[in-house]
Amino acid sequence: MRFPKYGHYAFDLSGNVLEIFATGAWNLQTAEMFAVEMHELVDSFKGQQWAALLDGRRWVLSTPECQSCLREAININIAKGLRCSAYVLDVGMVKRAHLERMHPANDKNFTFEGYEREYFTSYFDALKWLNNKGYSPL
Repeated sequence: MRFPKYGHYAFDLSGNVLEIFATGAWNLQTAEMFAVEMHELVDSFKGQQWAALLDGRRWVLSTPECQSCLREAININIAKGLRCSAYVLDVGMVKRAHLERMHPANDKNFTFEGYEREYFTSYFDALKWLNNKGYSPL
């Protein structure tokens, strides 16, 4: 399988869960387009609490300038009702370390204490965790 030159993403909005599928290597333009499209989608939750499930097993990381863009996108999502994020990654710590740098807690303006995130190697384990938190795709 060949990855697009600047990465790719796809969304699936179901129930109170936004599923995100990320592939390839992301640049700032991809991250910015991702954030805009994602915020338009999450507006359909109308301020209700929701969860995100990101499948990053085919994601190849992103450029450093993407980190602040995506951190800000997560902050906006939290303001729009995001309460749980489940990240499905392949085994290894590189992607997880990269995602940790994007965590909103790294932003001095982050104040929301009710946001949780967890990492999984199994998509079904991530779904189970979200379900136990009250979030489930239809």
